[in-house]
Amino acid sequence: MSIFENILDILEKKGAISIPSLLDEMNKLSNSQNTSRKPLELSHVKSVISRKREIFHIKNNIVTIDPDKEPILLSVSLGGYPGPWYKVEVDFINGRFVYFEWHLSSFSHRTELPAASGSIEEFKKELYRLKIWKWQKEYQNPGIILDSVTWSIKLITKENIFESQGIQAFPEGWEKFCKALSKLTGKYIC
Repeated sequence: MSIFENILDILEKKGAISIPSLLDEMNKLSNSQNTSRKPLELSHVKSVISRKREIFHIKNNIVTIDPDKEPILLSVSLGGYPGPWYKVEVDFINGRFVYFEWHLSSFSHRTELPAASGSIEEFKKELYRLKIWKWQKEYQNPGIILDSVTWSIKLITKENIFESQGIQAFPEGWEKFCKALSKLTGKYIC
């Protein structure tokens, strides 16, 4: 696991924490996992936090995840003619998701897929990497569109709502987003 992922895990479990305490937690975690790497230094932790400044909030040497970026709920709708159409809602607070799949010929519905599908914590980390809060509000293909994929995303964070949508045009990182969503649900979605 990367230093960035370890920081996210510790902040998720412990909440706001000082940078030296964060370093102690990371070194304890490394020792408990019996890794043979050298203990981390304060400069390593500070370097990661400064590189990911848009995700972390620092005040009086206390680190938290920026509430403007910390996800609470993600809603994804995606599909096209002749189908299928997908709807996924991820509830990060309660640690579950709901998956719907529609086909013109039939309707398939599954809720709260088994734990074997994917990890909401890993999906959340991928959202931080993808920075979907930076996606434009709208993406459109400038050409003539006959059969197209239409999609929309709504990310609710502790302090903001980010929405993005498109018709046969996608933001940078769309493939990684689809891969993460497919891994979470256990179904190929896009």
